Amino acid sequence: MKHSRLRTEILLGTPGLVLGCVLALALAASQELSHSIISLQAGLGLILVWSVAVAVQQRYPQRPMGLLLFGVALLYIPLALQSSSHPLLFSLARMSRPMMEVMLVWLMLAFPSGRLQTRVERGLLLSAWLALALLWLPSVLLSSEIPMPGPMVLCQPDCPRNVLALVEKPDLAQGLNLAFRFVGCLVMVGAAGVLFNRLRVATPLMRRALAPVLIVSILRAGVDLMFLIGTGSGNRIAFTLTFFAVPLAIALGLLRGRIYTARALQMLVSGLRSRPDMQGLRQLLAKALGDPSLSLAFWIHEKDCWVDEQGRHVALPYPSSERGRAATLVNDDQGRPVAALVHDSALQEEPHLVESLASSVQVALESHRLEAELASSSARAASAVEEERQRIERDLHDGAQQRLIALRMKLSVTARLLEQDLGRARSLVGEMGSDVEAAIAELRSYAHGVVPPLLLERGLSFALAEAAQRSPIRTQLALEDIGRCEPGIERAVYFCCLEALQNAAKHGGPEASARLSLHRAGEVLGFGVEDDGQASTVGSGRPSGGQGLVNMRERIAAVGGHLTIERRPEGGYRVAGSVLAPALKPRSLA
Repeated sequence: MKHSRLRTEILLGTPGLVLGCVLALALAASQELSHSIISLQAGLGLILVWSVAVAVQQRYPQRPMGLLLFGVALLYIPLALQSSSHPLLFSLARMSRPMMEVMLVWLMLAFPSGRLQTRVERGLLLSAWLALALLWLPSVLLSSEIPMPGPMVLCQPDCPRNVLALVEKPDLAQGLNLAFRFVGCLVMVGAAGVLFNRLRVATPLMRRALAPVLIVSILRAGVDLMFLIGTGSGNRIAFTLTFFAVPLAIALGLLRGRIYTARALQMLVSGLRSRPDMQGLRQLLAKALGDPSLSLAFWIHEKDCWVDEQGRHVALPYPSSERGRAATLVNDDQGRPVAALVHDSALQEEPHLVESLASSVQVALESHRLEAELASSSARAASAVEEERQRIERDLHDGAQQRLIALRMKLSVTARLLEQDLGRARSLVGEMGSDVEAAIAELRSYAHGVVPPLLLERGLSFALAEAAQRSPIRTQLALEDIGRCEPGIERAVYFCCLEALQNAAKHGGPEASARLSLHRAGEVLGFGVEDDGQASTVGSGRPSGGQGLVNMRERIAAVGGHLTIERRPEGGYRVAGSVLAPALKPRSLA
């Protein structure tokens, strides 16, 4: 910060020292008031252009625009020396005077970037310098009277002698001067045409930013052109005003740029408080920048392409295009592109504003990403709650509910046996006591979110054997010792078989019987429940839908298995399923 301040003070103090020296020389050489006015004019021009150069250099240090302005300011110094009566000072001032006009043309063509963009612009500037070196300077060296005096030379016709003349060839000097003026006319016409075309094809935003400087530059080129076409005298007021107008227009552009930046940032900050969505953010940026054509593009890493807000592929004009469009990348914390602002290339003249906008978009995108993650997390939590509710519902339906249904069926049988076989009825009542205790224990297990204790402790074969003993109908077992499987697979197969046994008891009739099988073939676990119930007879169909069958299919499908439910030709139904279930290795006790 201190070094920057010191550099600024040096840049601002230099023109004062130079001006003091120039004025001292000019005033010492001449005592006429008109000559002193010209010297003061030169000093004011130097201070004006130098101050604008300092401001441009500070705001756009990466551009050569400030250096061009410094060059114009330094070459404006000889204007004061033109009032000197000293032959050497006067000759040097008159010889170097056209250089300032060439620098001014360079400045006008290079505005606002400080660089010549096209071959035409570079050709015009090269022609001007070649004309200066090959036509103007030789004409000065070939005549004791410097041609084309100009409106700022007040000594006419009694000007000091040209001490730079090497030989006296006035005719050749006059011919070179005419050629120089002809080339100068062509350069000025070309420069005015380039500036006018640049103004014509500019976008509305670019035209608003560049119009003051370009219009003044066109006027200055016209004044120079009229001077070159005429006798070489010209209008002093027009020369002075158009020269001062160029740096003043640049300074005005800087001031307007600062006001524009402040207004845009204020509008952007106010708009971001409402946390707009992507469409609202685009509209906010477009309104804040005064660029209705502004759009957003997003980088899709999976597809390696840019898309717009509707998901359509777009090509970015990065960093800029000939159609007046430009793109500013928005990077994440790791420096990877995540989005891009596609805007009018005029905004590149305000790099600090564009950087602020990119940062705002990055913050907004991050905010939207976090909101989306939070919403997704909430949705996942809600989904998990719903899945857990459905799991409990299935477990209650396939577990405790089956025990209660079996109790109800035993109660019905007991009611009939009370009149026919009192001993058998007492035996069933005793069995129902243990069934009630088992149902209570199972309900407690579900309330704590665990599987039936026997399934958890001993595995699928033992749990299915215990379920078959509780079944109201006779159940034949064909259970292999399959070892232990993943808990989710054991649970799915257990409840599926439990539901199948209950369906056989519920729909098969009191005389029905069932067969429960469990086997393994490699890593494939197979299971099945068959019954010979009366529901297989014609006209007494078993329900093919219902929550129980839906639960069975969902459970097996959830673990990647397959389940079939079909009628047996000899009567009853067959439920068969298979699932890939590699056997787990026994856990070590160590």
